[in-house]
Amino acid sequence: MADNDNQATDKYDPDNISRIIMLVYGTMEHGGPFWCYVAVKPSMYDAFKAAEQGGTLDLYEFDPYGEIIVSAEGDVPPDEVTIKVAEMYGTDPSKFFQPIDPKAVIAEKIDELRRQEEQNN
Repeated sequence: MADNDNQATDKYDPDNISRIIMLVYGTMEHGGPFWCYVAVKPSMYDAFKAAEQGGTLDLYEFDPYGEIIVSAEGDVPPDEVTIKVAEMYGTDPSKFFQPIDPKAVIAEKIDELRRQEEQNN
Protein backbone atom coordinates (compact mmCIF):
# COMPACT_ATOMS: atom_id res chain seq x y z
CA MET A 1 0.00 0.00 0.00
CA ALA A 2 2.80 2.43 0.84
CA ASP A 3 4.34 1.91 -2.62
CA ASN A 4 1.05 2.90 -4.25
CA ASP A 5 0.86 6.00 -2.05
CA ASN A 6 4.41 6.95 -3.07
CA GLN A 7 3.60 6.36 -6.74
CA ALA A 8 0.54 8.59 -6.50
CA THR A 9 2.57 11.28 -4.75
CA ASP A 10 5.44 11.01 -7.23
CA LYS A 11 3.01 11.17 -10.15
CA TYR A 12 2.00 14.67 -9.08
CA ASP A 13 5.41 15.82 -7.81
CA PRO A 14 6.03 19.12 -9.65
CA ASP A 15 9.70 18.20 -10.17
CA ASN A 16 8.64 15.02 -11.98
CA ILE A 17 6.14 16.61 -14.33
CA SER A 18 7.15 20.22 -14.94
CA ARG A 19 9.92 22.73 -15.36
CA ILE A 20 10.03 26.51 -15.17
CA ILE A 21 11.63 27.83 -18.34
CA MET A 22 13.92 30.78 -17.72
CA LEU A 23 16.16 32.87 -19.93
CA VAL A 24 19.52 33.70 -18.39
CA TYR A 25 21.92 36.33 -19.68
CA GLY A 26 25.59 36.61 -18.93
CA THR A 27 29.07 37.45 -20.10
CA MET A 28 31.41 34.92 -21.62
CA GLU A 29 35.00 34.56 -20.41
CA HIS A 30 36.24 36.61 -23.39
CA GLY A 31 33.79 39.41 -22.52
CA GLY A 32 31.05 38.81 -25.10
CA PRO A 33 27.39 38.38 -24.14
CA PHE A 34 25.52 35.07 -24.04
CA TRP A 35 21.97 33.90 -23.47
CA CYS A 36 20.84 30.56 -22.12
CA TYR A 37 17.44 28.90 -21.80
CA VAL A 38 17.25 26.74 -18.69
CA ALA A 39 14.57 24.40 -17.31
CA VAL A 40 14.39 24.88 -13.55
CA LYS A 41 12.88 22.31 -11.19
CA PRO A 42 9.98 23.94 -9.32
CA SER A 43 11.50 22.95 -5.96
CA MET A 44 14.69 24.78 -6.91
CA TYR A 45 13.10 27.93 -8.33
CA ASP A 46 13.66 30.10 -5.23
CA ALA A 47 17.28 28.92 -4.88
CA PHE A 48 17.83 29.52 -8.61
CA LYS A 49 16.44 33.07 -8.40
CA ALA A 50 18.56 33.80 -5.32
CA ALA A 51 21.72 32.54 -7.04
CA GLU A 52 20.88 34.48 -10.20
CA GLN A 53 20.21 37.71 -8.31
CA GLY A 54 23.22 37.20 -6.05
CA GLY A 55 25.56 36.62 -8.98
CA THR A 56 26.49 33.11 -7.81
CA LEU A 57 24.67 31.09 -10.49
CA ASP A 58 27.15 28.64 -12.03
CA LEU A 59 25.94 27.21 -15.33
CA TYR A 60 28.79 24.67 -15.24
CA GLU A 61 27.21 23.23 -12.06
CA PHE A 62 23.56 23.61 -13.04
CA ASP A 63 22.32 20.04 -12.38
CA PRO A 64 20.87 20.74 -8.92
CA TYR A 65 18.61 23.40 -10.44
CA GLY A 66 17.48 21.47 -13.52
CA GLU A 67 18.68 21.33 -17.11
CA ILE A 68 20.29 23.67 -19.60
CA ILE A 69 18.17 23.62 -22.75
CA VAL A 70 20.18 25.69 -25.22
CA SER A 71 22.65 28.56 -25.12
CA ALA A 72 24.65 30.66 -27.52
CA GLU A 73 26.75 33.73 -27.78
CA GLY A 74 24.79 36.90 -28.45
CA ASP A 75 22.50 39.45 -26.88
CA VAL A 76 19.18 37.63 -27.36
CA PRO A 77 18.02 34.24 -28.62
CA PRO A 78 16.68 34.15 -32.17
CA ASP A 79 12.87 33.93 -32.40
CA GLU A 80 13.05 30.46 -33.94
CA VAL A 81 14.97 29.19 -30.89
CA THR A 82 12.36 30.62 -28.53
CA ILE A 83 9.59 28.99 -30.59
CA LYS A 84 11.41 25.64 -30.56
CA VAL A 85 11.93 25.77 -26.78
CA ALA A 86 8.22 26.53 -26.32
CA GLU A 87 7.34 23.56 -28.55
CA MET A 88 9.68 21.26 -26.61
CA TYR A 89 7.93 22.12 -23.35
CA GLY A 90 4.39 22.29 -24.72
CA THR A 91 3.79 25.94 -24.06
CA ASP A 92 2.84 29.04 -26.00
CA PRO A 93 5.88 31.20 -26.85
CA SER A 94 3.75 34.33 -26.51
CA LYS A 95 3.44 33.50 -22.80
CA PHE A 96 7.22 33.62 -22.33
CA PHE A 97 8.44 36.68 -20.44
CA GLN A 98 5.02 37.41 -18.95
CA PRO A 99 4.89 38.24 -15.23
CA ILE A 100 3.47 35.11 -13.61
CA ASP A 101 3.82 33.11 -10.43
CA PRO A 102 5.25 29.89 -11.91
CA LYS A 103 4.61 27.82 -8.80
CA ALA A 104 0.94 28.85 -8.74
CA VAL A 105 0.56 28.00 -12.43
CA ILE A 106 2.12 24.57 -11.85
CA ALA A 107 -0.15 23.93 -8.85
CA GLU A 108 -3.18 24.81 -11.00
CA LYS A 109 -2.03 22.40 -13.74
CA ILE A 110 -1.52 19.60 -11.20
CA ASP A 111 -5.00 20.21 -9.78
CA GLU A 112 -6.36 20.03 -13.33
CA LEU A 113 -4.56 16.71 -13.92
CA ARG A 114 -6.01 15.30 -10.69
CA ARG A 115 -9.53 16.38 -11.64
CA GLN A 116 -9.18 14.81 -15.09
CA GLU A 117 -7.95 11.56 -13.57
CA GLU A 118 -10.83 11.50 -11.09
CA GLN A 119 -13.34 12.03 -13.92
CA ASN A 120 -11.77 9.18 -15.90
CA ASN A 121 -12.00 6.75 -12.96
